[in-house]
Amino acid sequence: MSGVELDKLNVTMASPASKPLEMEADELIVPGADGLFTLLPGHTPLLSTLSTGVLVLHGTDGSQHFYAVNGGFAEVVHNKVLILAHTIESADQIDVSRAEEARERAERRLNQRDEEIDMSRAEAALFRSLARLKASRKEGL
Repeated sequence: MSGVELDKLNVTMASPASKPLEMEADELIVPGADGLFTLLPGHTPLLSTLSTGVLVLHGTDGSQHFYAVNGGFAEVVHNKVLILAHTIESADQIDVSRAEEARERAERRLNQRDEEIDMSRAEAALFRSLARLKASRKEGL
């Protein structure tokens, strides 16, 4: 493992719509398909699917960064973390009024119980908007 620092995570996050983001972290809290999980330096190799939720990165400088993520994968090998998500939005990129409108629209659709409404799509839209709103408020869990 020469060249790999054991006291930090080297994190790369990417989505089809954004340039890759590279940061160093002391800790990463990730919304996995089976629930939240925490990554620390020295973590065992891992490959996991991601769910829609908030990813929290604790930087090596003591900072915290919040991202709304939607699906994808996380891979950990020798303190290198690769997050490949369908979408990744940092807290400061999120249009809160647009996310709130999307939440209200999804809730209306779910409450209508109309046969022409795809309930699974409406539910997924609700989860995405809630993740965006939580990330924008810098809430991780």
